[in-house]
Amino acid sequence: MTIHRSTFRARYAETDAMGVVHHAAYLPWLEVGRVDLLRATGVPYTAIEERGFLIVLSDIQVRYRSPARFDDLVTIETRLILLKTRHLSFGYRVLLESTGTLCVEARTDHIVVSRSNMRATQLPADLLAILTPWVSVAD
Repeated sequence: MTIHRSTFRARYAETDAMGVVHHAAYLPWLEVGRVDLLRATGVPYTAIEERGFLIVLSDIQVRYRSPARFDDLVTIETRLILLKTRHLSFGYRVLLESTGTLCVEARTDHIVVSRSNMRATQLPADLLAILTPWVSVAD
């Protein structure tokens, strides 16, 4: 299974008055994981955009399991779990680095669109070939 890991500290601005990471803060964290995974494949998101494609979010599912707190070191495990010519999906797990405690499980679904007209389109065969080995099924 191909998993990409991104690790960083929960920032103070991402927490509520109780020092707990606010539920909305996890969404940008998922984007960090997704962008880092694409960079690791050798097809960074910037290269996809330069070729005239955008990968737009069409659905998101998040399950909150346990809180992260200010200054916790967290790891986002990101997997490419579905790759089709016009859409792709990523799976995520946010874990506390110190204990391995699962904080969040999530999935995002995306549509490939043309940057010029925002209509659904297909990723080129060469990009699909690079991304295909990174596809792994969800746990």
